[in-house]
Amino acid sequence: MLTALVVLLLLFPALVVLPMSVSTSEILTFPPSGFSLRWFGNLFTDPQWTQALANSFQVAVLTAVFAALIGTPAGIALGFRQWRGQGLILALVVSPVIVPPMVIAVGMYVTYAQFELIGFWGLVAAHTMLVVPFVIVTVMSSVAQINPSAADAARSLGASPVVVVGRILLPLALPGIVSGMLFAFVTSWDEVVVALYLTDPGFKTLPVVMWDQLRERVDPTVAAIASILLIVTVLIMAVALLRGRRRTRGN
Repeated sequence: MLTALVVLLLLFPALVVLPMSVSTSEILTFPPSGFSLRWFGNLFTDPQWTQALANSFQVAVLTAVFAALIGTPAGIALGFRQWRGQGLILALVVSPVIVPPMVIAVGMYVTYAQFELIGFWGLVAAHTMLVVPFVIVTVMSSVAQINPSAADAARSLGASPVVVVGRILLPLALPGIVSGMLFAFVTSWDEVVVALYLTDPGFKTLPVVMWDQLRERVDPTVAAIASILLIVTVLIMAVALLRGRRRTRGN
């Protein structure tokens, strides 16, 4: 009971945006006055919002793909067998999660500006660096449960390292890869600190446009978008948790 109360208190500020997004008022108010879905309609009719939504989706998808391509081999190497220096390498690869986002954002802005990477591809590269640790950790968790004797048996029967990885390790690590990609997508989708530095007036993601709207004028469209982001995030996390439970029951 106490745990449920604590969870409710933590979620309450996020849940408040749900009723605010269906208010008939022209400004953010709680409790809402009346019921209207017009603010959700703005998201799909206003070019500023639709473009920002498309930008965020493209960045998040590419980020998840690149993070999987980089994090999967790293996760397999770090999680399948124990070797000297493994802890140090793992600490280095997960460091982007520990370093404050503002420090990373400033450093990336200064670096990327010198190579004229401010914009779409610069943001994809930055988000990929931020989310690779999630893929590495989830893949490590998957491959750590693989019996090394399966790979040793395949090698003794003449299978090449490529075959062992492609036929044994990758299929068994697939749940971790998918979970890592889901976490990577959600993180990129919601990220705003680095995006504020690496976007320009011609290219803005949805969180950046929301930030601009909160600074200039506040209408319930922001709450409607926040509600959609909240629902999408919860659904993706639920899928990841369900996959993990099914895998655990299967084992």
